[in-house]
Amino acid sequence: MWFLFSLILSAQALDPVATTIEQAQALALKKNRKEACAGLQEALKSTPAPAKTARAKLSEALAQISKVFFTDKGQKAFEAGQSQMFENPDLAMTQFREALALEDDNVVVLSNIAKVQLMKSDCDGARATLEKARMMNPSASEPAVLEMRALVCKQQVKGLREMAKQLPSLDKWEEQYVQYLLAQTLLQEKSPKKAFDVLSRVVEEQPQFPESYLWLARVGGELSRENEAWLQKYISLCKAVTGKERKRFSLEPKLCAGLKEAEDELAKKSVDI
Repeated sequence: MWFLFSLILSAQALDPVATTIEQAQALALKKNRKEACAGLQEALKSTPAPAKTARAKLSEALAQISKVFFTDKGQKAFEAGQSQMFENPDLAMTQFREALALEDDNVVVLSNIAKVQLMKSDCDGARATLEKARMMNPSASEPAVLEMRALVCKQQVKGLREMAKQLPSLDKWEEQYVQYLLAQTLLQEKSPKKAFDVLSRVVEEQPQFPESYLWLARVGGELSRENEAWLQKYISLCKAVTGKERKRFSLEPKLCAGLKEAEDELAKKSVDI
């Protein structure tokens, strides 16, 4: 909560990094997140790369201030939105908008608004929302990865590979999800074998992520391979998907949206046989 920033580092007042962080925390206490984040970003730009400790402190402060909740009401509205996101996206969006009104461009709230927009195929809206999030904290990993997903939504995949080279530090799942997105670009670029290899590695690392199997089935079709097993795996995972797994894989807002397509294709294959 916001009171975590009330501890002022007076003993380190002569330290310019500590002073910058103290000033940002003071702004955060006044619920001025944008100015606080902008000040920390400026400090990061002017801090040389070799000063790793200083940069780490500034980055940590930026990460905290960009996502901290200032109000209990805002946090409760956000949590209510999260609980409804997959069952009732419209209600979730209402809750997220309420949270955002209280939380001054909180990066976590913005990311979740973008997820709902992507669920509803509002590609432009998602991109605009994520641009706001990335302005607050360019080093936040989730908005960066979701921006790649928004480009896929817009079918603007040409720059995806270059964008992947400029991403901030990612966790293991985020890295695998980026590879999953890049595999789709390989298929569009008429490189199905490369796409197949990438997707196969994603499946090895994330065997419970359904979407990789659907894309393996599509790529398999391009390579004239039997794809029934991948379709069956996709269908079985989607039918058994839990709320916990939906949250875990929430970088893919349209998780299991291709279930009927896969079932229809599998049924057609059975008839053809």
